[in-house]
Amino acid sequence: MDISLIQKQCEAFLKTINVPGFIVLGFQENKENVQMVYSIKEMPAKAVLKGLTHMVDDLVGKI
Repeated sequence: MDISLIQKQCEAFLKTINVPGFIVLGFQENKENVQMVYSIKEMPAKAVLKGLTHMVDDLVGKI
């Protein structure tokens, strides 16, 4: 899988729904190789860090 192509598709998707938002997409090429792409687009750095902090907290709670 071409990560740069997937990255562009994520950014195009955000543009079509008119959201300057944040997206993280994980996908697995095979059992040993998991990839992630993200786009912060026009999000302020503080908002991105706050969102990631909540995401990590949620993940830790599920472990």
